[in-house]
Amino acid sequence: MTALPLRVPRLILRSAGYEMRKRIQFRTGFFVREVLFGTVEPLIMLFVYGALYASAGGGDVVLGGWTFDEILRYVAGLLVVRKLIFHNRGIELSTEIFEGRVTKYLVMPLRYFTLLQGRFLQYTLLQVVIAGLVWAAGYGLVGDRWLVPVSPTAACQALVLVLMGSYCCFLLYFVINALAFWLDVVWSLLVMSWFLVNFTGGGAVPVSQMPEGLQRIFCALFPYWTITAPIELVMGRLETADFQRGVVVLALWLLALECLRRLVWQRGLARYVGAGM
Repeated sequence: MTALPLRVPRLILRSAGYEMRKRIQFRTGFFVREVLFGTVEPLIMLFVYGALYASAGGGDVVLGGWTFDEILRYVAGLLVVRKLIFHNRGIELSTEIFEGRVTKYLVMPLRYFTLLQGRFLQYTLLQVVIAGLVWAAGYGLVGDRWLVPVSPTAACQALVLVLMGSYCCFLLYFVINALAFWLDVVWSLLVMSWFLVNFTGGGAVPVSQMPEGLQRIFCALFPYWTITAPIELVMGRLETADFQRGVVVLALWLLALECLRRLVWQRGLARYVGAGM
């Protein structure tokens, strides 16, 4: 009989294939959910920044250490990076807990979390393709004013940070969903968690434009190394030493969130009765 550790990767790939077929089944929903997701806020941010720089004199005005051309490249980076980050709608555990449907997973010959890892893999593979197309379309429209990596190494380093940070988000959203074993306000917590991830990561304002006190705090959190840091690596504002520091910070967060995920899941199952709401 095949050992379970050897079966898990195969099960994850099979689950990813199932999730891929499910996602592309409805064309309109696919376009809105997978292609347009993460594009509205950066465009609003660009409009606001355009007004700020215009009121300050335009041209080569520097605000918080950034010129408008750099902000334009940063927003281009947001349009790409945010597509790679696992979003809070990607896990339906809380709904299954509320409806009492978790029981069926407890009798399956694989862990429930393995199915979700397959969904994460499917999401990542699909969004890497979409993000690449978005980057190519933007570069074709505006040329060198778009975000162009300073080197292939910087682009690879940025991708590593984004994917590690995306898995941190995946674990965080699993933990919040699992709180449905105790709470009935999980959706509100998910929305608030995405707002915090986006803000502390630099989705509204680059972290390096924030006050120094906030910069020190946010640099210790995984969202910064998921959003702002990868974009600044591609722009050349950060170097390899910063990348190495980011990998360490993200690895510590991954370990902590994985331990928390296991704890919350086990404690939740211990009180689960399968009756639904």
